[in-house]
Formats: sequence, C-alpha cells, structure tokens
Amino acid sequence: MQAKPLIARLQFPFAAMLLVACLLLGGGQGSLGDTACQLLALTLMAASLWRHASDPAARLPGVAWLAAVPLALPLFQLLPMPEALWLAAPARVQIAAELGAAGLEPATRASLVPLATERALLWLLPAVALFLSVLQFDLAQRRRLLQLLLALAVVAVVLGIAQLAGGPDSALRLYTITNPSEAVGFFANRNHYAGLLAMALPLVLIGGAASLDQHADDGTQPLRLLAGIGLAALLILGIALARSRAGLFLGMLAIVLSVPAVLALRRQRGTRRILVLAVTVGLVLSVQFALFGILQRFEADPLEDSRFQYAAVAAQAAAQQAPWGTGLGGFRAAFEAADLAAADTAYVNHAHNDYAELWLEGGLPAAVLALPLALAFGFAGWRAWRRDEEARGRLAQALQRASWIMLLLVLLHAIVDYPLRTSAHLAVFGLLAACLSRTPPRAEA
Repeated sequence: MQAKPLIARLQFPFAAMLLVACLLLGGGQGSLGDTACQLLALTLMAASLWRHASDPAARLPGVAWLAAVPLALPLFQLLPMPEALWLAAPARVQIAAELGAAGLEPATRASLVPLATERALLWLLPAVALFLSVLQFDLAQRRRLLQLLLALAVVAVVLGIAQLAGGPDSALRLYTITNPSEAVGFFANRNHYAGLLAMALPLVLIGGAASLDQHADDGTQPLRLLAGIGLAALLILGIALARSRAGLFLGMLAIVLSVPAVLALRRQRGTRRILVLAVTVGLVLSVQFALFGILQRFEADPLEDSRFQYAAVAAQAAAQQAPWGTGLGGFRAAFEAADLAAADTAYVNHAHNDYAELWLEGGLPAAVLALPLALAFGFAGWRAWRRDEEARGRLAQALQRASWIMLLLVLLHAIVDYPLRTSAHLAVFGLLAACLSRTPPRAEA
C-alpha cells in the first residue's frame, strides 16, 4: 500500500532530474551523458506505467498512445521482412548483388544499419518518458517544469557569456567539436543553443503576462514586470551573442507569435508594457554587444550555404532508398555513397534538414507515422487558441499556447538544422507535447 504514494511522490523529482540531465548533458551527440539520460528515462517510464496500472486517479489519457508512434519506426526497422519486399529499393538490389559476389547473403531487415537504429530507439526514450509522466501531472507541476526549463535557459545564457569571455579555448565549452568563437551554452552547436533560447521567449512573454494578469490586484506586479523584462532581454541578448541566423529568425518569430496570446489576456495594461519594454531592452543590449558579429553572419549569401546542398543530396539518396529508407542512423553512409566529392572534403553527419534526413532514413513508413503526429499537433493548436478561458482558466490556456508556439519553433528550426537529433531538444519536445494536453482532474480525497 505504501508503494503507490511513494512512486507518486518520486515521479515529479525524477522528471525534473531527467529534464536537467538532458539539457546539461545532452547537447551533443553520442556522449556518456546521453546514456545516463536514457537510463534515467527508463526509470521514469516505469514509474509512469506503474501509476497508470495501479492508481485509477493517475490513468494515462487516450492521447498517450501518441508516444508509441515515434517508437514504432525503429521497432519496425529492426524486424526482418520478405526478401522480395526488401529488394523493392533500387539501392538494395545493388547491395544484394555486391554481397552475392562476395559469397554472402543480405540480412533482410528493414534497416541497413541495425546497430545505429537500436541507438536511435534508445535516443527517443527521454522524450517518451517525459511525455507520459507530464500527462499525469497537474497544472502546478507542469508549470514548475516549465519554470525549470526557463531557469536552465537563463543559466545557459550566463554560461555562454562566460564562454565568450574565456575565448576559444575556454574550459567552459563542454564539447571538443563546437563553435569556438560563439556562445554555445550547454550545446556543441550554436544553432541548437540559440534555438533553445528562442523557444524560451514565449514562456517569458506569455507566462509573464499571464502572471501579471493573475496578480493584478496585489503589490507584486511591479516586481513581476521588472523580472519579465529582464529575463526576456537576457534571452534576446543570448540569441544575439550566439550569432546564429536561424536563432535570430526564430527569436523574432517567437516574439511575433507571442503577441496575440499576450494581448488576448483581459487586463492588458501590464501585458503590453512587458512586451514592448522587454523587446526594446533586448534589442538595445544586442546592438550594444553583438551587432558587429550579427552583421558578419549576414555577409554571406544564405542561399549559398552548404546545408542546402546537403539536403538536395539527401533527397537524391532517398529516391534510391525508397520505399524503406536506410534505417534510422544510416544517413552518413548513404550521403557519402551519393556524393563522393562531399565525403572527401567535409565531415557531414546530418542533412541540416531533419525532414529530408527522416525521409532518407525512414522512407514511406516514416511519412505514414508522421501523419497522426501532424494531425495531433494541428488539433492541439486549434484547441489551445480557441476562446474558452472560463472553462480551463487563463493561466492554463496561456501555458498551452506558449507550449504550442515553442513546438512550432523547433519544427520550423528542423527545416534548416537537426535540433531533434539531440537529447536536450528531444526532452523539451516531449515535455511541451504533454503540456498541450488537458490537465488531469485531481483525485478526490
């Protein structure tokens, strides 16, 4: 009888630990930190499923089945298939011929790189664990996790400033292969760092405005207003110091998309001030400290960026691997086989377009599985933006709108980069996806 309340008490601390671990240790790819996050995720998943099975008040809602969708792709790819189906892809006919010439037979699994696909399956565990657990949390617990996410983003900005002060050889840079001249925070890549800060902006603007609206009648409003302005300005400065073009565009888009949610709150006097003052202060600081670096980033023609060439090669390779794809984790080998010149001159580990890379690795099954996720995201956005504040409360609706905007930002970022290939962004994605759902009713005493 004591096991259920103990698990219920431990579930939230474990979820917070997993979020912190993923952001602090999961900003690169393939480190021991990622393994630690995956082990912690297994523990959290076990706690969530145990509560679902043993506590009627903690039953997972119907939307929890979406957690199985991303897991279904690597599990399918690890299964064997009939040889006739396996040979449906043109590239596999050539592979089978080369193996036959060597006296070998192909292993007819859907994935050509089963070990890499197994690693990809493990990579998804933190996002799934956070998604399932947060579905069982009430509004106060979800709000605390989002506040923790914001706090970690602020710490990342402070760390980024310290990294710039320490120079390219600063011991505060957590990864050997990184951007040595820019702030990167907990990440190896400045774009992923700037993307996280841009995602945190709606939390400050919308969450801060909702907090002002909620506490309009007490004496804390001036302090809350000042804190919101300072946090937003710090995040904007952090994005500018990263000198990431994608981050700058995502930051501007985050502000624009947050405006309707901020102005939709009933008491708009304080909410308008926090928006205007925060953006003004952030822009002034950015101009003061990072304008020259930003201008340098825009000197080159963005259309000549090599990432667009990588995506084009990935699309060509995907045609040879259709309809099954290479299997998750097979991008690099397929890319090098399709573009020998690029393989000789540069190390290309991703397509810098997550959709092109997913099409190459997942083929038609990935497209089929992506459809219900896209429909769920669209439906959740429609539900979050319709006006029924009286039924759910303005704070709950504001957090849902902020979560939807943040998810949209990372999905747009995936067009020009690979943020969802890191444990950090995947964990945040799982948290935000669960925050879009309705909070469960509290159990009666």
